[in-house]
Amino acid sequence: MYYYIKNLRELNRDSLSEAGGKGANLGELTHAGFPVPPGFVVTTGAYRALMKGAGLEQRIAAKLKNLTHADIVAIEKASKEISSWIEKTPIPTQVQAEVGGAFEELAKTIESDRELFVAVRSSATAEDLPSASFAGQHETFLGILGKEAVLAHMKKCWISLWTPQAITYRLNMDFDYLNVDLAVVVQAMIDAEVAGVMFTANPVIENRNEILISAGYGLGETVVSGLITPDTFIITKGGQIKAQLLGSKEQKIILTAEGTMSQQVPLAKQKEYCLDSSALKQLAALGVFVEQHYGQPQDTEWAYAKGNVYLLQARPITTMKSDQDEFNLMGPEDNILYQGEKNAPILQACMTRFTEPMKALDFACLKERYRPVRGVEEANDPIQCIERESGCIAVDFSQIKPFLIMPGKKSTIFNNSYLKDANELWQPLLQEMNTWLKEMEEAQNSIDHAEKLAKRIQQGIDQFGNFFYKRMAVIAKPGDPAEDELNNLINQAVGNDSQRTIKERLLRALPFKTALQNNALVQVAKAAVHGKHNEEFAAAFRHFLDEYGDRPSVGGVPMLGVLTWRERPEVIHNLIDALLGSTTLQSGEENDKKQQEEYEAGKKQVEKELMPSQYQTFEKLLHKIRQDIIIREESAFMVEKLTACIRRMIVKLGSLLAEKNMISEPEDVFHIFREELSLVAAGKLDITAKIQKRKQGFAKVCAAHEKGVHWMVATGSIAAFTEDKKESVGKQGGFRTLAGISASSGVYEGKVCIVKGSHEFTKLKRGDILVSTVTTPIWTPLFKIASAVVTQIGSPTSHAAIVAREYGIPAVVAVAGVTSELKDGQKIRVDGTKGILTLLLS
Repeated sequence: MYYYIKNLRELNRDSLSEAGGKGANLGELTHAGFPVPPGFVVTTGAYRALMKGAGLEQRIAAKLKNLTHADIVAIEKASKEISSWIEKTPIPTQVQAEVGGAFEELAKTIESDRELFVAVRSSATAEDLPSASFAGQHETFLGILGKEAVLAHMKKCWISLWTPQAITYRLNMDFDYLNVDLAVVVQAMIDAEVAGVMFTANPVIENRNEILISAGYGLGETVVSGLITPDTFIITKGGQIKAQLLGSKEQKIILTAEGTMSQQVPLAKQKEYCLDSSALKQLAALGVFVEQHYGQPQDTEWAYAKGNVYLLQARPITTMKSDQDEFNLMGPEDNILYQGEKNAPILQACMTRFTEPMKALDFACLKERYRPVRGVEEANDPIQCIERESGCIAVDFSQIKPFLIMPGKKSTIFNNSYLKDANELWQPLLQEMNTWLKEMEEAQNSIDHAEKLAKRIQQGIDQFGNFFYKRMAVIAKPGDPAEDELNNLINQAVGNDSQRTIKERLLRALPFKTALQNNALVQVAKAAVHGKHNEEFAAAFRHFLDEYGDRPSVGGVPMLGVLTWRERPEVIHNLIDALLGSTTLQSGEENDKKQQEEYEAGKKQVEKELMPSQYQTFEKLLHKIRQDIIIREESAFMVEKLTACIRRMIVKLGSLLAEKNMISEPEDVFHIFREELSLVAAGKLDITAKIQKRKQGFAKVCAAHEKGVHWMVATGSIAAFTEDKKESVGKQGGFRTLAGISASSGVYEGKVCIVKGSHEFTKLKRGDILVSTVTTPIWTPLFKIASAVVTQIGSPTSHAAIVAREYGIPAVVAVAGVTSELKDGQKIRVDGTKGILTLLLS
């Protein structure tokens, strides 16, 4: 009987603590009767025995004390020392004996005419989990022969728990590194003719009725590690081929008497598909059974030999979104509120700007942005909130009019504003906003009575709406003749073909608010190069938050219920870590200098071709256009400060209401509608039951949001619709293409990095192509790291477009479904000039 060894037949999905994620999964599959190669697990107890016997736990704890994932140099140093300690520590005698005995027993069960080759795989207790996949963080060794070699590679697996990459990854994922143990799987190797990966649902297009298979000759390592371009098959759950793409498959890894080796695949075999219809049907049947067993789509590894399919691994597809029906929060009597055209400009604007789920009080800001101008249009609110039986809140857009896009002739607030100098309009408004901010801060500090504070908040929201419309009078300039005249002069100077490129150069090196914020953040990151636990960094960080701390931590539009950077500083830490992990800090000043040089060169090129009087006009127009951009950005920044100011007052009100037991928690105040606020504060409305129901509904909407379902769809505000990709998907030179809108010219080829939010900022590496649903000011520093940008929504005037042009990198926006169509690591070509993405084969 073994103490440190478990046969795979003895394990199941509940064996995580002793067998690790990989071992528990293999045990579950074996226990359920799937065709898994036999093997055993050296349990986490063996690893602990080595650690405790040599007193390594205390030494490691001391070495890693107070480390954060930003302490790059310290992590690397600690990794080397810990690895050395483990390497020098002998494996406990009992562990050695048990591993030897288990290996001999395994060899007896294998019917083979040659010695037993095994795979030795790391299996950490924080690995292959439903919530996160730690694939690639720890070592795997193939083609290991003999007991001594197994013991040596087992220790290498233990050491891999302490690589800089593994330590940093666990810190990023908030796994306590001292509470993560490592087991080792020792498994008989299949001498595979063909092997690869099978997704039991198609994760590229989120289709649960399709199976996606990648296959190559020999062992599956060539496919898993990306060493070859494999054959790709899309098949039905019944095994029928829907699509197939021939890969190059230039090499394969095979088993030999000396272990594994790479071998060239004959040209004739490269030109053939490595799997026939019979094998594909076997794989499909296996995939269906695995998915049914686990109850969710699986990412599997498999091998095919002598007509049989073997299952080598199965883990959840952590990136798979759920069906939209799963997040339908409407009751049987609820109707979809908006029945109009999906592409109505006002609806597109709402979906683009208001991307994050909204709490009850947030809708006050939404209404203020789309209400008629008071005293000019009808007083009725064009947006109505509908509270569903589930507690979620839907919005009726059917009466909304595009006041902000095409102001009515009666709106004197807009009339002739575009004929005036923007700065003349902006400076008085800026002064008025700053005065209001001081008055509101004083009111917040002086008012301690809930009812009075609620009244002041109501007034503040009304005043916010007025400020918002005054801002639009400054920046909304339909048919601005200055823009047209400038374009004509540039075209006259350089010709139509070069007009756009020169125009982009002329709009670089702009000192707008987000660019200044970006430069300031780089300076903070430089203070963190030697760690964050010093006064220099602390002072720089405080100064940054003093200036920019009112920006919203998520979404593009500031909302009352959204935490600010000051309240959620970890967002800034993630950005700093992303900057520290690239060469951006060293190249930042060079990039700024390059932008300035390109701006000056663009002016000189135009000057050479125009008459002096024309160039004088050109300079005045260019100054005006550049100034307009700066003012638009600064005015948006001020709207964020106005919103944050009201938010602080609401937070105080929440505390006052909670003290009086009018609400359960201070944060519950954001689940009260504006129209209810004064009544609750006056004690005239008991809303605790409604708040609880709204919180439950909001949680469901957030769950849908995490799975990629827009809150407007989840709440039944609008109907769910399928992207029409007929126009956006095509072929070019035999390669698949995606079409969007050209946002910043240039062409770049590189690897895709899909970033879903601030928690994934550190994924992006120098030279990657940043792909996201949308970008907002918080994303700006990433443009210094990325070499191209692609967004799912946006326009030539969106944040991504403006910043990409500023940094001179290609950008394509409004690419339908791009975050589903592309995958991390995929190589693509971004043609920002034509607005085309080309999906390359390698």
